[in-house]
Amino acid sequence: MILQNKNFAIIILIGVLFISCTNLPYKKSVKTLKEGKYTEAIQELDSYIETSKHPAFKEKAKELRSQAYYQLGLQEYEKNNYTEASEYFFLANSNKADSLLDNCYFEIAQSALDDLDYPDASDYLSFIIFHLQESEKMPEVMYNEILIQTNYSQDIHVAYATYQILQNRFPTSDAFAQATKIVDSFMPQLIDEAKSQWDDNLYADALDKLFIYLDYPADFITEIKDMIGNVYYTWSVTLLQDRELDNVQTYLIQAEEYNSQLADQVNDKLIELASIYITQGDGFLVDRDIESAISSYRKTLAIIENYEVANNKIARAEEFARRIAQAARLVEEGDAQFYNEEYVAACESYSDAYKLDSIPQIYDKINLAYIWTRITNDPEQYAIEIVKQYNNGIIPEKIDEVETIAQKNYSRQDIRVTPWQVFRTVTRNSYEVRYTILIPDKNYFLRWLIRLETGEVVPLNEATEELLAS
Repeated sequence: MILQNKNFAIIILIGVLFISCTNLPYKKSVKTLKEGKYTEAIQELDSYIETSKHPAFKEKAKELRSQAYYQLGLQEYEKNNYTEASEYFFLANSNKADSLLDNCYFEIAQSALDDLDYPDASDYLSFIIFHLQESEKMPEVMYNEILIQTNYSQDIHVAYATYQILQNRFPTSDAFAQATKIVDSFMPQLIDEAKSQWDDNLYADALDKLFIYLDYPADFITEIKDMIGNVYYTWSVTLLQDRELDNVQTYLIQAEEYNSQLADQVNDKLIELASIYITQGDGFLVDRDIESAISSYRKTLAIIENYEVANNKIARAEEFARRIAQAARLVEEGDAQFYNEEYVAACESYSDAYKLDSIPQIYDKINLAYIWTRITNDPEQYAIEIVKQYNNGIIPEKIDEVETIAQKNYSRQDIRVTPWQVFRTVTRNSYEVRYTILIPDKNYFLRWLIRLETGEVVPLNEATEELLAS
């Protein structure tokens, strides 16, 4: 047992000695760093990081290497060697190093600007903007970037976008005040671009631009607001002319909101819009689309409060809806009566419905009920009436002509007339109607087939056909 404990202790001692021996390069690098030999320390730490099999010490070595790079950068920074210092700070890759890296890049950019090397200056300034956003140099950085974008790149849209960031983040800085002077120089050009889009009927694009410029803290703000109002007004007038009405009221209200001088014109167009909604509602009512009609009338009330014309139209439409519904119930009642062969009652129901809703469909039902009332109650007399009414009464007219001529040429004793006789046929609801005229020189045996359900009149012989043709 004692021997086993001794062996275990020896194993632990050997492990400690092994770790101690393998960390000798690390300890040496720490000593080199403390002695201020930063370049030598970096080389030793690089070697250790590459070969070490101990993750914890490897991470510590990386931190020490970062410190060494920082110290080298600091030495160069104090000598105003900003390019060399920036390289060391970049390699250090720490918050502490970044706090000076932005200063290095700013100074390098300033030097590039002095040499008119705008692309190089912009590269360094952009790095600060996008990667070192907490830099205390940021206002000056953005100002210089705006300067480059305006004078070298000549991209005033990008310059304005940078200016907006500067405005949002550092509105009280001297750099922002200086940048505003630059933007003042090209703001008229930006406004003219929006005006060109407005002139080309690209209203949404023009407004997108103008709203971007709306926060611009300068004298142009009044001009921009007025133009926004004008664009909204022109857009609404165009939509009004095209009868695309959904956004017209909104755009007219916006027009007056941004340009109060348009108040009278906006009011006139709102009245015109209300009139169009009334006309549209009337059209819907003609088409019996009552829900759409009322909806259209109500839109005018959002334009003209308590508009009497609209209120009256809505009341009439609602009454029309009530009458249609009541008529539909009467038609339904009449249909049931017709199905039960109660034709007189059905005719009355349909007639009452027609008084409420005078549409052809109900009128046709009245006629059908009347036909079946006649077919049921007095089919023979109805058949005679159909003949007499055929083609605006042409048959009685022709018969009268024949009889009149006969009476001029012959005495009453020579003329024999057998008026209207009705005979049932084998076909359901069909009758034969006869009218006979006998005179010395010619006999008229007139015969017609009458189909009661359809009111059809069919000549049954040549004499009848000749009579109608004469």
